[in-house]
Amino acid sequence: MAAVILFALLAGLYSGYRLMNRSVGGQQEAAGTDSQGARADKNRKKKAEKDEKESIEEGREEETQVIRTPVRVEHPGFTRISRQEIQISWSDEKNPYVARYRIMKRKSGESTWQSLGTLDSDGAVSGRELSFSDILEDSTLQQSEYRVDVKVKDEDLYEGVEGTTVFASNILVCIDPGHYKGQNLVDDGETVYAEGDFTLELSRELQKILEGTYGITVSLTRESGRISLGGYTDGELDGGYISLRGEYAKGSDLFLSMHTNANQEGANGYETISQPVEIMKPVILANDLARESQTALDIGNAVGLHLAETSSRLGIASPGKFTRADSREDLAVWTDEWNDSLKTSGTICYRTGDDGQDYYGVLRGASVAGVPGLIIEHGFHTVPEMRRLAAEGVLKTQWAMADAAGIAEGFSLERVNE
Repeated sequence: MAAVILFALLAGLYSGYRLMNRSVGGQQEAAGTDSQGARADKNRKKKAEKDEKESIEEGREEETQVIRTPVRVEHPGFTRISRQEIQISWSDEKNPYVARYRIMKRKSGESTWQSLGTLDSDGAVSGRELSFSDILEDSTLQQSEYRVDVKVKDEDLYEGVEGTTVFASNILVCIDPGHYKGQNLVDDGETVYAEGDFTLELSRELQKILEGTYGITVSLTRESGRISLGGYTDGELDGGYISLRGEYAKGSDLFLSMHTNANQEGANGYETISQPVEIMKPVILANDLARESQTALDIGNAVGLHLAETSSRLGIASPGKFTRADSREDLAVWTDEWNDSLKTSGTICYRTGDDGQDYYGVLRGASVAGVPGLIIEHGFHTVPEMRRLAAEGVLKTQWAMADAAGIAEGFSLERVNE
C-alpha cells in the first residue's frame, strides 16, 4: 500500500514538471516571436523615415533648381563690302541677356571653326543691326560659313547656345533680266507669254536662291518692268544702247543675261510659235572674256546640263539635250540653222560680228567692263508646253534652281543644309 502511494506521488510530480516546462517553453517561444516582430516593425519604420527624408531632400533640390533660358543669335545676314571684306550682321534683340558676342567662321571644305573676334553688348534694344567685318587674307573668290555665339550676363538664369549659320562669299554676280515689260509677246489664244516679264520673274527667283543658299551677292540691271541706265530707258536699252546693260556689271565676277529663245518664221515646217519639244535645248553664248575663263566655261556647262535635265524632267524637252564644251576649241559657232534644228543639242557657243567682236551688245558691254559674260537662252518660248508651264509659275522656280546649282558648281561652292 505504501508503495502504491509513493508511486502516485512521483507520477504527479513528473506531470507537474512537464506542464511547467511546456508553459515556460511557450512563454519563451512567444517572447521570441514578439521580439522578431518588434525588430521588423522598427526596421520598417526606419526605412519609411529614410525614404521620407530622401523625398524631402529631393523636393528641396527641385525647388532650388532653375531651368536656364537658352539665348541664341538666329538668322545672321551678310553684306559683301568688297573682294576682301565681308560684313556679318545680326539683330540687337538679345542685347539685354548678352555680355559679349563672338563671331565664328568655318571656311568651305574645312571642319574646324575659328574665332574672328568679339563684340561687347551695350544691353540696349533699339532695332539696330549689329555688325562685324571679316577682312579676308586675299581677294581670291571664296565662301565661308559664319555664326555668332554669345556669352550671357547671368549664367544662373541663361545659357548661351551656338548661333545658326549663314553662308557668305566675296562673289558678286550681275544678272540682267532680258528686255523689259511686255517685250517678245506670244499670244496663242490660250496662253499669253512675254519674255520681258518672265525673265524678271526668273531673275528675282535666281537672286533669292543665290543669296540665301550659297551666299552670293547679286545685282540686277532692273528690278521692275522698266529699265533705266545712264539716262536711257526701255527700248533704248534694248537697242542702240544695249551695251550699257553689260557695262553695269563693272566690278562683278560674272555677268548673266537671262533670256528665252526663239526661232525663224516657219522653222522646221511648223508654225513659228508652235514648235515641237524636240527644238528645246539650253543655248549658252559666251563673250570673249568668258571664252578664256575656265570658271566661266565650268559655269556655262553646269548651267546647261542642269537646265537640260530639268526641262526633260518637266516634259518640255527630249533627254540629253546639252553637250559640254570644256575649252575654247570645243565651242560651237552660233547660226540660225544650228539654233533652230530639232536634231542639235545645246552647248556653249559664240557669235561674232564682221569686226570680230561679240555680236551681242550686252556681251560687248560686259567685256568693256572687264567681266566674263554669258547669255543664257533657257529654252524656246515658241514651244506651247513651255509657255504653259511659265504661266503656271512652275518654270521660273525650276529653271532658277537649275541656274543656281550650275553657278555654284562652277564656283565650287557649298550650299546651306536644308
